Amino acid sequence: MAFFATNTLLVTTAIHLSSGTPWKEVWRKNIKWLALSYLLLSPLALLLARAYETPLIGNWGGWTVLLFLVPLYYSRYYWDEKVRLEQAFDTTLEVLMNALEAKEKQTRMHSERVADIARDLAKAFYNDEAKAQEIYRAARLHDIGKIAIPEAVLLKPGKLTEAEFDLIKSHTKLGAELLSPARKVAFDQLVYNVILYHHERWDGRGYPEGLAGQDIPEEARIVGLADAYEAMTAGRPYREAKSPEEALKEVQDFSGVQFDPKLVRLFTVLWNQNPIWRDREAYLAAKGGSVSPSTLPQPSSESSLPSSSEPGSRTSES
Repeated sequence: MAFFATNTLLVTTAIHLSSGTPWKEVWRKNIKWLALSYLLLSPLALLLARAYETPLIGNWGGWTVLLFLVPLYYSRYYWDEKVRLEQAFDTTLEVLMNALEAKEKQTRMHSERVADIARDLAKAFYNDEAKAQEIYRAARLHDIGKIAIPEAVLLKPGKLTEAEFDLIKSHTKLGAELLSPARKVAFDQLVYNVILYHHERWDGRGYPEGLAGQDIPEEARIVGLADAYEAMTAGRPYREAKSPEEALKEVQDFSGVQFDPKLVRLFTVLWNQNPIWRDREAYLAAKGGSVSPSTLPQPSSESSLPSSSEPGSRTSES
């Protein structure tokens, strides 16, 4: 135990000094899991050694060891299945997003940026890397329901009618229905909460259910704020894109109106740290510049009428 502690401390410190990564972060990402495994497996090894010395069948302790190894084998088997399921989940995300990208060219980069913002915000909110990753995956799918919206409406260059905008707003429920066969298999309730409620507002004037305040799932509040900031800095046909500073001010102005005040405070702290997602052009450049607003058609989607994800929306009053 002393050797293990000394060795891991020295390795963690060496990585910290050479990379500049905070010591705790190095420990969490590289050593924490190993320490837990070491602490759990060491007593198990001692138990198996004792079992070998204490035969239960005949005079050979190997039978006793094999008896212990059977549940261990199945535990490992189910762990491998869990890993494969997670990989299938990630592959499913890519397939779904590719399908949506084929229909609406701007959606993929929009969803990726929203997901990156949401992950950072969730990490600050929960201080839990695993939870933040769950919200990241859900945010990637927040607009998946738009697959079911006719292209004539989704990509309409002019102003949407009220009926057309009602159809656009239905993408939240359509998205949840689209993924319903995968409930409890590939997607948990968190994903459905994000898809359904990311257009709800703190003051209760959002959609689809008009939830307010704490009644809105936390993950939906997080993605909703990320979605609004991305939309404001990306621009829409009915208005030009806002600068990062202008968008931040608008988010702050609508704290307690459209957005959870606590999330706005955390978002402001993150924004001041100058993350890559803060400036859209810098973000697109970092991602390879695969989306160029000047060369793509401007879809209406939630554009001709302001989205309830964006401050000042008149649709949230309808």
